[in-house]
Amino acid sequence: MSAEDNQSPKNLINIITFNVRATRTVGDDGIIPWINIARANEEILNLIDADEIVIDEELVILIVDYPFAEPQSFSITSNSGFTRAQLLIEIRAIFLELSKKQSIEIDALDLVALDVYKTDLGMIEIILDIDL
Repeated sequence: MSAEDNQSPKNLINIITFNVRATRTVGDDGIIPWINIARANEEILNLIDADEIVIDEELVILIVDYPFAEPQSFSITSNSGFTRAQLLIEIRAIFLELSKKQSIEIDALDLVALDVYKTDLGMIEIILDIDL
């Protein structure tokens, strides 16, 4: 499936956030409201609600627009829906592969949230909210 197969308009159905318990004190509550993509394997250990299923669908399309001129689409699948941890693992793998092919520096990329949309065709699309 490609991005051309998806229809507009899209309806925002959810925003998935990533909160990580800080290993060092950051603010009063010790919670960091993002996760670094390059360090996701380490930070996932401190991810709050990591095993919560946040998407019930078996197939979703990840739309990666930053740092590209044209957004790129990636299909990911799961037999039982997606947890925060599963989504992070998939996103990190995609960015690691992209960094090899296109010289993208992922160390400075923080994933703040995922905007989850449902298209007119019923497909679930996720757009990454990345902060530098």
